[in-house]
Amino acid sequence: MKYLIFATLCMLLLSFIKGAIGKLHPIISIIFFFLFFAQIFALVLYPLFSELVTITQVIPYSKLLAYTALLLLLSHLVKSILEEQEYDAFSQGVDIAIRGSLVLIWLQQLKPAMTQLTDLLHRFS
Repeated sequence: MKYLIFATLCMLLLSFIKGAIGKLHPIISIIFFFLFFAQIFALVLYPLFSELVTITQVIPYSKLLAYTALLLLLSHLVKSILEEQEYDAFSQGVDIAIRGSLVLIWLQQLKPAMTQLTDLLHRFS
């Protein structure tokens, strides 16, 4: 509930800033967004994902799945804020970088399993 109140207060303050100092509105709104997201990340998202990881420890790659979901959520938020400020090419670059790094992380984690599968397939052929 406090996040809803905080978001409402930020919205009202940003509306006031937009009317009073229109040229500074984009910069201040980005600052508010990252402050709000940092608070949500530290108090809600990080404990949620760490709890999910501890609950699903027996499931293979559960930590990697939670990490992937968190990075994709972060990528989506940053991409939308950049697109709102009309930096579409930069937002696509951020999206490609996050997805590429996730593929690289998954390949590194799955490399031992893929080598075992390849060895097994070579034995049967």
